[in-house]
Amino acid sequence: MKKSLFRNKAKLLLLGSALMLSSCGELLELAPPSSIVAENFWKTAGDAEAGLMSAYNFMQNSMTQNFIIVPLVLSDDSRANSGGNFTRHEGFVATSVHGNVLDHWIALYQTIHSANDVLVNVPNISDPAIQKDRILGEAYFLRGWAFFQLTRTWGKVPMPLEPSKSSAQDFNLKRSEVVDVYAQITKDLLEAERLLPATHTNNNRARPAKGSARAWLAKVYLQQPQPNYALALAKCEEIMADPQYRLVPGASFADIFAVGKQNTTETIFEMSFRPNRSTEGHDLDNDTVQFPGSSFRLRPHQKIINAFAASTGDLRAAASLGTFNNNVYIRKYEQAPPGTSNRGSQTSNIVYLRLADIILLRAECLNELGRTNEAIPYLNQIRERAGLLPTTASTRAEVKLAIENERFLELAFEPHRWFDLIRWDKAVGTVPNLTEANRDRILWPVPARELDLNPNLDQNPSY
Repeated sequence: MKKSLFRNKAKLLLLGSALMLSSCGELLELAPPSSIVAENFWKTAGDAEAGLMSAYNFMQNSMTQNFIIVPLVLSDDSRANSGGNFTRHEGFVATSVHGNVLDHWIALYQTIHSANDVLVNVPNISDPAIQKDRILGEAYFLRGWAFFQLTRTWGKVPMPLEPSKSSAQDFNLKRSEVVDVYAQITKDLLEAERLLPATHTNNNRARPAKGSARAWLAKVYLQQPQPNYALALAKCEEIMADPQYRLVPGASFADIFAVGKQNTTETIFEMSFRPNRSTEGHDLDNDTVQFPGSSFRLRPHQKIINAFAASTGDLRAAASLGTFNNNVYIRKYEQAPPGTSNRGSQTSNIVYLRLADIILLRAECLNELGRTNEAIPYLNQIRERAGLLPTTASTRAEVKLAIENERFLELAFEPHRWFDLIRWDKAVGTVPNLTEANRDRILWPVPARELDLNPNLDQNPSY
């Protein structure tokens, strides 16, 4: 019995990466884990939900350091105050042996493998209580999201699309071309859009609805090697026509990120954490807010401090920046003000996608398609919510720059700026420490351990 339980646990919690198999030689001698699980698991609606939760768990594991903090220090709105992984990425000197490079790779592939298990096994469950379309839709959503994070971080990546049955199955995969990875991402997210419910169940924005898939699709269409503004625009229009998504008032901007006030009408998808940090939490507050005992490893760049100072009357400023002991700090992940008694006991959800991002993408698409006059009202919608006057930009070039500057302030310290700069081809010349000489280091190195295990993998240039 213990051996069977161990095998099931190994499958659900470790098989997300082929690396996990390599770390335990005895696992390689067991019967294929997927076969074990197929025989003893995947029988009920509860099994299906448990399998899906495994994928969410691994998604959550990739969250704070590698999905939030590293993209921030790579861009021009934040600086590393301390922390080896952060300072190495900020200086574009990370290597293939650094721990967080491997950790991020593992967590994303664990998400994919867990989603693959759901996609293959759930269709065969006959329990009448199961909500198959929703569960499969969420699995496609998670797999598409994970492949998106992989390809925009590493470029070419292996694409496992079936559950793992052996170490060789994963260790021998070659890296797929970026265009092929984007084709798979698009396919997954379109299937997620088809299967997911129209609305968020019980207004829980941590479980995706059709709008969540549409939002990632809009960003995928713009991030891929040849941006498709027309397709991205169509998805933005669909989201903005959905009555469940509405901007919160400017005076309530901070509620989007605040403990106990999240799942707002503006959120399209957010990663759920339990409010009580003793049961589940993240360290973003500890990393971004200076208080006694904090690591305070991330601080705002002077550039964005100056930008908010110049944006007179901006309602977003107080929710984005705070000051304590003469240090300016990031407030979007603050769990309680510095010096208060409940410091460190709370955890907020992490907002991935929200309506303001989509509104600005809609303006950008319209402008790029030569419909500048139609773009300006959407730009002004965001400015008006922030308490600002309408833009004075009128030409296509002026509006393009105005949209880029508005995204800088609106989405400050959220994990979008770095990828915006890449798709605009403005990372070189904007980001400190990134020059033409080290442009190749926009992509991360393939982890050394993966290269050791898989002779079919190759390394990114300059590593």
